[in-house]
Amino acid sequence: MVTFQRVAFETDGVLRSPIAIGHDEVQVWGVLLEIADSELPQATSVLSCEEQERAERLISGGHRRRSIAAHAMLRAILSRYCGASPHQLAIRRTPNGKPVLSDYPSIRFNLTHSHGRALIAVARDREVGVDLEQVRREVDVVRLAKRFLSERDLTCIEQGDPAQRHERFLKAWVAREAVFKTDGRGMTFPLHRDYLELTGDGTKGWLVLGDTASDEKRRPVRFLALDLGWIGAVAAEGTDWTVTVCNWSESRINRGT
Repeated sequence: MVTFQRVAFETDGVLRSPIAIGHDEVQVWGVLLEIADSELPQATSVLSCEEQERAERLISGGHRRRSIAAHAMLRAILSRYCGASPHQLAIRRTPNGKPVLSDYPSIRFNLTHSHGRALIAVARDREVGVDLEQVRREVDVVRLAKRFLSERDLTCIEQGDPAQRHERFLKAWVAREAVFKTDGRGMTFPLHRDYLELTGDGTKGWLVLGDTASDEKRRPVRFLALDLGWIGAVAAEGTDWTVTVCNWSESRINRGT
């Protein structure tokens, strides 16, 4: 189970022991984007000029604050893999817009945040994508599925317990986001060309790209165990990987699926 926690801003300048990560795992962190007024200058100071400017362009003060918290906490976590201070990390963007670590190219990562919570996925030598959405019962998900998703997805969403329709819709949505972010291209429309296959228990699945389920077009997705009302998914290159859930307060990890 992913626990959403605050990530502390280290102010003593001491580098902590690096976190080990295997080539066959994706490590996932749940983050609460809560930041005190007294922490805001310190959080802002670790960001690059580009990250600060991007936050300043946000009109909403709340959105600006959460953007600063998300990217500062991302840097705090990545610093534990790289053995460098958060402000020393050079993060650039690929031509597709995907952020990468310039000096530590083997460490791949992805960030997603929604309504004050964030997920950060980290892998070694394989691209990774993650997405998080909050369940909103007031949304007409059947109408959205008819407009955007495939007939197979729509059938899956309409079948079964009507009380779980929002969860089934969001699984189809976050699976696409996670796979597309792994590829560095973001959500790509139209979405009805692809469809989600789920295992019986719904904890894993494959996003089938196109209408032919060949092996190279079946992209594995892992759904995360989150608090009630939240849906999250992780995708990564290849098939030989598992998810490991990390806990900041324990500074170590718990084996996952």
